[in-house]
Amino acid sequence: MGSDHSGASPGADTDRLLRRLDRAVRSGELIRVGRSIRGADRIDGFAVAASPGWTVLAVCTDVQLDGWSAVRTADITEVRRRGDDTCLTIRALRRRGQWPVRPPLPAVPPDDLPGLLQAAGRGFGLIAVGRERQQPDACWIGAVAELRPKSLRLHEVDPDARWHPDVSGFRFKDITRIDFGGRYEQTLQEFAGPRR
Repeated sequence: MGSDHSGASPGADTDRLLRRLDRAVRSGELIRVGRSIRGADRIDGFAVAASPGWTVLAVCTDVQLDGWSAVRTADITEVRRRGDDTCLTIRALRRRGQWPVRPPLPAVPPDDLPGLLQAAGRGFGLIAVGRERQQPDACWIGAVAELRPKSLRLHEVDPDARWHPDVSGFRFKDITRIDFGGRYEQTLQEFAGPRR
């Protein structure tokens, strides 16, 4: 399970990007991440871990933290600073005791997709899986049912918090984003109850 399953080959641009992400992790600055995937959302938040394989961000919307997103580092094209430590978002989070932002617990390894999926599933229950190159406006939410050598088996929950009877398969090479610990996933988990 030591492979990143990203297909990324580090080069000068990747090294520069990783240095920028590492600086964002160390400084705790609010950033916006843009990616090369057509139609993919830009993500505002705080980088909490970065590797050549995956970057983990604490998502921040409307001056509130809302779970984490892991995106393939190879897809990131832009890391833009959104404010210093005097901006309203950081001042609000600091007042609430939420800044500097901490990584998720349990820790999710950004250099190992199967390990990341396993840790996120174990620690947070439901995860949202994005295959944005095929369907940029869709995600699949569920519990990790099984990790195979090249794929994830997900026991899905529908938007009404009902468990699907069967599991779905996702190839690692198609996964571009994983969300976990957000308000929506937590609400679905609350109403879906234990996996059957």
